[in-house]
Amino acid sequence: MTGAPLDELNRATWSSPALLDVFAAREGPIDGAEAAILRRLAHEVRGEPILDIGVGGGRTVPLLRALTDDYIGIDYLEELVGLTRSRFPDARIEHHDARDLSAFEDGSFALVVFSTNGIDGISHEDRGTTLAEIRRVLRPGGWFFYSTHNLAHSAAGAPPWNRWWFVCRPRIALRRVVALPRTIHAYRRVRSHVTRGDGWATLVDPAYDFGLLTHFVIVDEALRELEAAGFEPGAEVFDPTGAPVGPHGFTTSAFWFHVLARRGSGAPDRTKL
Repeated sequence: MTGAPLDELNRATWSSPALLDVFAAREGPIDGAEAAILRRLAHEVRGEPILDIGVGGGRTVPLLRALTDDYIGIDYLEELVGLTRSRFPDARIEHHDARDLSAFEDGSFALVVFSTNGIDGISHEDRGTTLAEIRRVLRPGGWFFYSTHNLAHSAAGAPPWNRWWFVCRPRIALRRVVALPRTIHAYRRVRSHVTRGDGWATLVDPAYDFGLLTHFVIVDEALRELEAAGFEPGAEVFDPTGAPVGPHGFTTSAFWFHVLARRGSGAPDRTKL
């Protein structure tokens, strides 16, 4: 696994006591698209095995267990595994890393979910490995549903003093002003690790006071990497409202988008991962 320094920076933020409280308070669908896609999948995966990657504080546990009793939730942070187990003691929650799903046999699941942009905490170098592992543990024709940050968004990677952060949500603009010394310090600490490639970038994320390093992609790159990992061509893309985004979609107003992909019959193309 080649995720450092992304791993080191994000682990420290996600496992902090303040963030554990935030994760524990989250409930229900993250947006309209997630709710709609889970409703759509319900008839196909009801009663079937589901793998929930990156459970965080357990927000998705009741959503997915409403579809099946054959549910497994995993997270790569022991602190979050412990938190979710404490909230849902009767659920199967395990400590695993999405980059290595060797604990699960080929074709084990009808649906794999990686919600709330959790895949973006994985480095670009490890992203292809992760997608290939997810494809491997899916049944032929099985579904993969995830969300990912949108590189085409007009404020992707913008520093904390950019005016967009103050006009996009006027009700918290004053709080952002007060927090500027702290967020500027955090941004400058992380920005030396920013990297960019063709259709992707690892940028400072405004979440949690600019303390995260996060992977962003454009829609075309998301589709390309899925096909390289062995998923069927033509994965569906949706903005947070649930509106479809076509190939070459720009979606500058959406900070993330959702993707619904199906396992193809072909093997991953290791030269393109």
